[in-house]
Amino acid sequence: MDERRMASPMPLQEWANANKPAEGLIYRKGYWSQITFIRDDVPEIFARSDEEYKKLQEGIQVISWHTSKSVRLPVFRIELPDGTVLVMRYNFHNWIVSASSPRDIDDMLMGFLSPEDEAIHRVYCEGFPQDLVYESYGQNKRQFTIELDSGYYCLYTFLFLFDQLIVHKDKSE
Repeated sequence: MDERRMASPMPLQEWANANKPAEGLIYRKGYWSQITFIRDDVPEIFARSDEEYKKLQEGIQVISWHTSKSVRLPVFRIELPDGTVLVMRYNFHNWIVSASSPRDIDDMLMGFLSPEDEAIHRVYCEGFPQDLVYESYGQNKRQFTIELDSGYYCLYTFLFLFDQLIVHKDKSE
């Protein structure tokens, strides 16, 4: 694995502006689509107020990068209100997500998490620092790495369920 950990994390928008893809690249629009999805849509899932939204949005960091389709792409780090940290990347084929939670994640994430899942091999976690590629969910229910299908709907659904069942569960009871 070609680890490209940055000396220090960089705010997402700053990193995106500094790493704009060349005009002629076919996946240039996909780059900006990924940036705006993570920057604008993901914080909306977890925020319960405008203040929380802004804090989450401003807190998204790029900790590393990888290349797909000749485009330099970020590895994102998001810390959620409950202390859970999500690290993720998208390579136009799939999402890889590492979750580190202060408590066990229960089995209710319908089809996304299964105790039978195998660990994701590090080679498929392009750009991830090695210490942020975890075991499978079945091996560790607090720190695990999973693969999700391509596109934004699958990640959005996973994160939405994660929020409802894990992050804000205690607040809704």
